[in-house]
Amino acid sequence: MGQWERAKEYLNHKMQILEEIAANTEAQCRLIQARKMQGLNRVLAKRAVLLQTLKTINGELAGDSDWKNMPQLAAMMQNNANMQRRVMARSREVLQQAVTEKTRIAAELRSSKIQRQVQNQYIAPWTIMLRGCRFNKKG
Repeated sequence: MGQWERAKEYLNHKMQILEEIAANTEAQCRLIQARKMQGLNRVLAKRAVLLQTLKTINGELAGDSDWKNMPQLAAMMQNNANMQRRVMARSREVLQQAVTEKTRIAAELRSSKIQRQVQNQYIAPWTIMLRGCRFNKKG
């Protein structure tokens, strides 16, 4: 296999990986909105594998710089660069959305905790104390 064919194969594989990462990012977005943390962990684990594969492919492409001067691959390289920019921009958006959702969840938990604390400590605390004791039986 020649250098041109190998570089073309790597670029095609890189484009497939970027498309999978884009789909993975959209799945993350849906899971964040639905607050499904278990599914989000699974998607993030798959994303880590995809990013490791992309890193390997980029390393292979960077290791052989002769193919960069080939005019036949200029369009593929441009498509890959554009796709990578779009994926990175969308990933940043989803990350920002995740941070916003995290602060919203934290605020809800804080509110719930404060409400529970007020209810338990300030609204009829003697009902809780008398529930399990034998105050009337012992005298």
